[in-house]
Amino acid sequence: MNRCRHCLGKAELRNGHCSVCGIDPEKTPSELSGEEKKARFHARGILLVAAGHFIGTVCGLILAFQFPSPAPMLLLAGINLALGLGLARYSLWAYKGATVYYFLIGMVNVISIQQGPVHLAGIALALIALYLVGNGTSKAIFERRLPEMA
Repeated sequence: MNRCRHCLGKAELRNGHCSVCGIDPEKTPSELSGEEKKARFHARGILLVAAGHFIGTVCGLILAFQFPSPAPMLLLAGINLALGLGLARYSLWAYKGATVYYFLIGMVNVISIQQGPVHLAGIALALIALYLVGNGTSKAIFERRLPEMA
């Protein structure tokens, strides 16, 4: 299976351009225009967030049996696994689910801020993930509506 060298998605060409990021897979990074570099950055950011979900899945599975009831941690690990797989495949349902998940995580940390400064890191992490996944360019990638770039 061939992958696009820019977004690392499955290289299904549409008029000579990647169907995910809209960039010609044969271009080198130095040949990219400003819009193409922006699309490449956001596609790689989505993959970074997906990797974070995979790490969260592993941590959740390790920590699940440290609690009296492992069910909540197993549920969070399952959610992280599903979101990680969906984001890695640039699925629209994963975009919608991830934005809701990051809002919820951010709100939990805002409400819990009186418990200690560790929740500031949770707020920052939720905002960074929300930016990487929820901006306009990333949304266009998930919706496969990036214009074909010249």
